[in-house]
Amino acid sequence: MKTETMRVAVLAGSTRPNRRARAVAEWICADAPDDLDLVLVDLAEAGPPMLAEPAPAAFGGYTLEHTKAWAELIAGFDAYVLASPEYNHSTTAVLKNALDHLYAEWRNKAVGFVGYGTEGGIRAVEHLRLITAELGMAGVGPQVALGIFDDFDDQGRCTPRPRQVEARRRMLAGLAQWARALRPLREIAPGEPAGGGRPSLHQATVAADAEAAVSRLVSELQAGLDNGDADRYDGMFAKDVLWGSPYGRVLAGFPRLSAAHHSLMGAPAVPASRYEPVQVIAPAPGVAIAHVRRRALSGDTGVSGFSEMAMYVLIRRDGTWWLAAGQNTPIADPAVSS
Repeated sequence: MKTETMRVAVLAGSTRPNRRARAVAEWICADAPDDLDLVLVDLAEAGPPMLAEPAPAAFGGYTLEHTKAWAELIAGFDAYVLASPEYNHSTTAVLKNALDHLYAEWRNKAVGFVGYGTEGGIRAVEHLRLITAELGMAGVGPQVALGIFDDFDDQGRCTPRPRQVEARRRMLAGLAQWARALRPLREIAPGEPAGGGRPSLHQATVAADAEAAVSRLVSELQAGLDNGDADRYDGMFAKDVLWGSPYGRVLAGFPRLSAAHHSLMGAPAVPASRYEPVQVIAPAPGVAIAHVRRRALSGDTGVSGFSEMAMYVLIRRDGTWWLAAGQNTPIADPAVSS
């Protein structure tokens, strides 16, 4: 019976000038076993910038484009090999940052380690074992410890001794076994511990359409508010839209909601505010669920305003996106953005 091939990302974990990480990663990828597809992922080319997501990675719902791109890349692998030098008895900042950006994408995956340094990078690997264990990864026992003075030539090229080549073989063999063993857990609930019962609803393949729909809705809400144009403000609202106001009132149907907005827009002065998309998930084609913040702005109208968070549900029907439901909640302190 043919053994299933596992896709493995080999991360080159250093980005400084004159680094050896790329050479080490290339050596790992050379002469790959038949059951492993080894793909070099160079953090100098594909790694994310310093972590700046507003919410912890374990919460999901990444908001920054570079995080989404990194998540999409990493999610496509069954296992990983981390190639890291040792800096001050630990791993590199760039590799730690790359790991910290994500959570669900790492879980129930196998990981192998290749350290290098004056002492073989063993302390960097020990720290990586703790980090990856917290991320729900299975670290394989065999590891490679390359010595700067024994496994590289004068030009910094990776020229491992025979025993290091054997260590590489054993590490990759263990990685393949664990990657296959963990496959059922990843199929039960991708990105979640077995038995958790919580599927990941977001579908990256349809996320762009959902985000574009939310962006258009926010643009129309903003334009309608700025111009006092209730018809434009309500332009994307479905006929049977459900709306919950921050005061506890619930309005059902476009006629009632439109009448309320016309009344508000007809006030002598409408408080200035700014709509800001916060987070979007796309659970299915033609469905978008979004958090949108409306932040009160200071102005010279003399009318006090307040900030609020809204949960919007948009549905695409006959090629057009419509707002199906919304729920607004006041933000007690407008300065609080999270």
